[in-house]
Amino acid sequence: MLDMSVRLFAAALLLGTMLAGPAARAGGGSFDSMDDDDADSGPPFVGDVRDDRGSPIGDAKITIAVKAYNSSLVMRADDQGHFQVKGFDKSINPDEVEIACSMEGYKPYALSRQPTGTAPNSPIEVTCLLQKQ
Repeated sequence: MLDMSVRLFAAALLLGTMLAGPAARAGGGSFDSMDDDDADSGPPFVGDVRDDRGSPIGDAKITIAVKAYNSSLVMRADDQGHFQVKGFDKSINPDEVEIACSMEGYKPYALSRQPTGTAPNSPIEVTCLLQKQ
């Protein structure tokens, strides 16, 4: 039987994916209607994947891992390289959420992440830079 916290995490991942909308489930995220006032959720992650020259990389693979739960979620950026992950349960520290981006023919070059504001649930902006191999 699964530990209660693992079940809660799995439910949060599933719910977050469902709430992200059809675009996120079908190959990318969107920046539509972020619910900043969801009292049970932490900050959402929004980001984009670009090459080292600044051009978007569509359909890049985004891996979101939560260290404390030894779990991960994989999604794809949209055709403009954008992705969005709704906030996880507040019990998950955003600093414990690791995000990695990859694409065949590219290697990781740089990754940055920063809150977009000072409010506790301000989205965390992630930029993944990949370099052609």
